Amino acid sequence: MKTILTALAAIALFACTSVAQDVPPEPKIDAVDMLQKYLKAEGKERESLRKQLIDLGYGRVRAAIRALPYTNPGTTEVIKRYTECPDGFKRPYWVWPPENYDPGQAYGLFVVMHGGVSGWPLEGDAARPSVGEYSGVQFHGALPDELRGKVAVLSCSAGVPDTHETAAWWHLNGQRNVLHMIAQAKALLNIDDDKVIVTGMSDGGSGTFAFAYRMPDTFAGFYAAIGHPLVAAADGTPVWLENLKGSNIYAFNGGVDRLYPSAQMIPIYEQANAAGANIKVKDYPKLGHEIASVLEDELKNFAKEFWSNWTRDLLPREVDWTSTSPARGGRAWLHIREIANYGGADAAIPNVEIKTPGARVRLGVQLEQDSSPPKVETVVAGSVAERIGVKQGDVIIKLDSKEIKKFDDLVNALGEKSPGDEVTLVVRRGKDEHALKGRFPRAERPSAEAPVEARVIGTQQGGAVNIKVRNVSKLAIRIHPDMITKDGSLRVTLEGAKDKTATVSLTAIKGDPAWLLQQFEATRDRKQPFICEVEIDVARALALKVAGKKPPAQEEDEF
Repeated sequence: MKTILTALAAIALFACTSVAQDVPPEPKIDAVDMLQKYLKAEGKERESLRKQLIDLGYGRVRAAIRALPYTNPGTTEVIKRYTECPDGFKRPYWVWPPENYDPGQAYGLFVVMHGGVSGWPLEGDAARPSVGEYSGVQFHGALPDELRGKVAVLSCSAGVPDTHETAAWWHLNGQRNVLHMIAQAKALLNIDDDKVIVTGMSDGGSGTFAFAYRMPDTFAGFYAAIGHPLVAAADGTPVWLENLKGSNIYAFNGGVDRLYPSAQMIPIYEQANAAGANIKVKDYPKLGHEIASVLEDELKNFAKEFWSNWTRDLLPREVDWTSTSPARGGRAWLHIREIANYGGADAAIPNVEIKTPGARVRLGVQLEQDSSPPKVETVVAGSVAERIGVKQGDVIIKLDSKEIKKFDDLVNALGEKSPGDEVTLVVRRGKDEHALKGRFPRAERPSAEAPVEARVIGTQQGGAVNIKVRNVSKLAIRIHPDMITKDGSLRVTLEGAKDKTATVSLTAIKGDPAWLLQQFEATRDRKQPFICEVEIDVARALALKVAGKKPPAQEEDEF
């Protein structure tokens, strides 16, 4: 057992003297006004205001953040705004304020993510609205009366492939874009940070699970409609069922859904629950791949069963988190900051293996609405369709030997194919027919080059934290006042392989105004409960030695 003492306390003594002559009182600093100016400032003025705010100290910065006034947008109709997203592309988003909005009251927020990220455009027209706007209109229109005065609705745009394929909801860029839009909505309306719920249908439902797996801290809960809980792995990185532990999750699927049938989704939910998650599931035996027929009843049930009970918890007693990247390396108060392969010097055990009931192949096309036979509107870059030569405007008339007269025929034919199968697609292009041949990619298997998986399992109680690690070089602990003793100390026990342990004693912990201001700028989260963040060198404390190739340095996630 070794003990490492860090963060030694420093005491500054100040002397006060009385002065006989009159001295003009120092002007009173309005911290709220200074913060408002800072958020609008640029360049050197911004740097100067930042320094002045930090000099005010943690308490005054925190109080100023919480006291920031909200303006009234002057309407309860939909507000359309454009924003430059973190990935550099400008996208629209839509916000519906609550009925009878009062800027002095905090409201919940539903974050709606649309389906069809593989082909829908950013902008629409009168004949065909953009999918982001359509999804928001559909969801807002179905809100029950008991929620209309309690929640705002934010509908986000992915714009894939208009912008870039990594803007899909399960990619890092896509998730950062959504978090950015949420911050924009919080700057516009008085949103209760502890009552933000992310939802969506189809790809939006799959993206809802992606947030639960990888970036859950913004949300009170995850409401997934006819999605697939494993689509998030489509960005080339794994997902782990244990990461769902401690989150409020509700999912529904349809029994006759052509894409994500209940029979294939429910076994995955059951595996997650066996691994410690608590997913509430509903199966609609006669529901296909649509939500219009059930949405109103769904939202009425949600208001009754879940709304009042779902709230964000950033101080769970236990955190269990796995990641291959520091950018998605944390949950609540425990975050992975650096990863390396330590070849079995691990106290955190391997994650459970996910058993998939069935794999669905993807052709990679977006079809024109109501076209029979199906007509290709968009070909997804890098897809099977692109590789075999499908073009925009092609009419699909046959898949292998099966005639395709309508959309359902194509879905049913694809449903009989498996990863690795050969395929012949016959299309009509102008007056000519073309037989396009290729093969669906085989299901990916782990390789020797698979990314290193790091896992932390931490518990906190009464001034003490215990953390089991796997392949973690450095970690960060976000400190909540309830985690430390009255004298501002925290004892951290690290567990490596076998009986290898180390204790790190943190003392004189206090609020960090610079860190708090940085977090607020990124998220607009006024109720973020932590006072500072402390980084611990796990490899040094446990004397770990790298057994394999060390992963390259990766950008840390600001959210």
